[in-house]
Amino acid sequence: MKRSLLLSIFLVAAMNYAVADIQYNIRVDGITCPFCVATSAKALKKIDGVKRVKADLENGIIKVCANDSLEFSDSQLSTLFIEKGFTYRSKEKQAQCDSS
Repeated sequence: MKRSLLLSIFLVAAMNYAVADIQYNIRVDGITCPFCVATSAKALKKIDGVKRVKADLENGIIKVCANDSLEFSDSQLSTLFIEKGFTYRSKEKQAQCDSS
């Protein structure tokens, strides 16, 4: 009984370790209000692997926290933001999501 309990705990810990999160900081022109963010966030959240979307309106950056298996391409992001009426500029990938 103890052995199976320890094995279960180990497996859960290993699964949590294997699924790490990354953050994409996406620079977008035209994101100037909460409604702009909401329409873009809704589209981004439909993508498998996206967990959270936050925005820094002052700097025109959308922060996407996602599974580390998710890879955004420039063309994918450009198309997504053009459809929402904005201009995709660049992305930066960081090793982990911001805590806030």
